[in-house]
Amino acid sequence: MATKSTKYKKQTKTSETGTKRQNRTAQIMFAVFAVILILSMVFSAFANF
Repeated sequence: MATKSTKYKKQTKTSETGTKRQNRTAQIMFAVFAVILILSMVFSAFANF
């Protein structure tokens, strides 16, 4: 029984690492999208000015 508990803990740690990696990737992609959106709005404002 004790060995099963340690195996489950190891699986949980690996899945948490994968989830953290996915969250980090999603945050980076969102930041890039936000920067592109802001830059396009700024350029559009200067074009109309």
